[in-house]
Amino acid sequence: MTTGDTILGCPIKRVGGRAAYLDATKRFYSMIGSMEVRDLLVDGVKACALTRYELRPPAGPPFSSDVAEVFEVRDGKIVSFDIYFDSSPFPK
Repeated sequence: MTTGDTILGCPIKRVGGRAAYLDATKRFYSMIGSMEVRDLLVDGVKACALTRYELRPPAGPPFSSDVAEVFEVRDGKIVSFDIYFDSSPFPK
């Protein structure tokens, strides 16, 4: 990850760099039970993956989250990544 990584849920979070991205998303990634890429749209250096995650929080029942993940790739590296999701199914 580089300088342009955005997590568009509630609240919106912008992070820069790999370490900051991993720190900001570790809770989410630790809950993933499975995931499915439902569609992949590619246009030049940009791609959008429409993904469904099955999440297992530490407390409470498992739930699904549909996500749009937008990547920009240059020279074989992800230079930006934006994730769009509805935060309402997440435990409060």
